[in-house]
Amino acid sequence: MKEISVSGNTLSVSHAKITFKYPIKKIERINGKYIVLLKIPSGARLGFEECNNVFCYDANGEKCWRIGSKLPIGIISRAHMPYVAIDIVDGELYANDFWGRRFRVNAENGKLIDFKAVR
Repeated sequence: MKEISVSGNTLSVSHAKITFKYPIKKIERINGKYIVLLKIPSGARLGFEECNNVFCYDANGEKCWRIGSKLPIGIISRAHMPYVAIDIVDGELYANDFWGRRFRVNAENGKLIDFKAVR
């Protein structure tokens, strides 16, 4: 797998440079791809870009997906909040949002599979 570098809001993968609107908070690797979490500043106006702040890129710097916005069944509040953490556990991708909901994410397409409350 090719090495990557991060500087503020810019990700360099292979010969590609990807510049995001917000700083990069964390990067995880899964299935040969890079999962990128952006840090959304407090006080930012929350729109689609801010609430869907997890991306996937391949080893050539091509965007594979942006995290899905369709919430799984069973969530009482349907409101979206920015993601604040990403983790890989036992080969599964998880993303936690600001409200303490932990979503299992399909690492191949970015769709939200299920969730549990962790707060």
